[in-house]
Amino acid sequence: MKTYVIAATALVLMLALPGALYAQGTDPMAVVNAWVEALNAGNIEAALSYLADDAVLTFVPPPTPGDDGIFSGKKEIRGWYEGLVKAKGVTTKGNCQIKGEKVTCLDTYTDTGLQGMGVDSLEMEWAATVRDGKIQGYTATITPGALAKLEAAIKLLPKAGGNTSISLLPLWIGLGGMLILALGLGLRWASGRARNG
Repeated sequence: MKTYVIAATALVLMLALPGALYAQGTDPMAVVNAWVEALNAGNIEAALSYLADDAVLTFVPPPTPGDDGIFSGKKEIRGWYEGLVKAKGVTTKGNCQIKGEKVTCLDTYTDTGLQGMGVDSLEMEWAATVRDGKIQGYTATITPGALAKLEAAIKLLPKAGGNTSISLLPLWIGLGGMLILALGLGLRWASGRARNG
């Protein structure tokens, strides 16, 4: 009888374990948390592994003038994330709500560029779709308060030839986000477009 109970218990555990592991791997909030942890640690490959191959990231307002604020596919997103890591970007998700595949959070982002301007952090409304254990895409929208904080910091920057040496929207790249968004990448990307354009 004792052997039967042990065998039955082992069988139940073997049948239940894959389902539990699958549920943990597909739980939208668990996926978002693992992605945030990887990105904050600077592990771009791990962060990308939580994204669908055709993921789309949207930033409002767009990162640079004339840009649509959309990054599509892992190749474009990798470049974005490299900028975040270079800027030592850190994102924190709070007040998250989950409705089916949809995850919405308040995102707080900081990096060395923002801190150098005297801006401790910026807040965004962050909304993602998570399906089958992968982030299909997300939208990061800077809050009006964060935008005002950024504009105030920009006004304090030194002037160069009558123009502010750094424009508002490339600094928005520092939001990433995830996030969220890297100052260094935005400036490099904008100058690259100017040379190639």
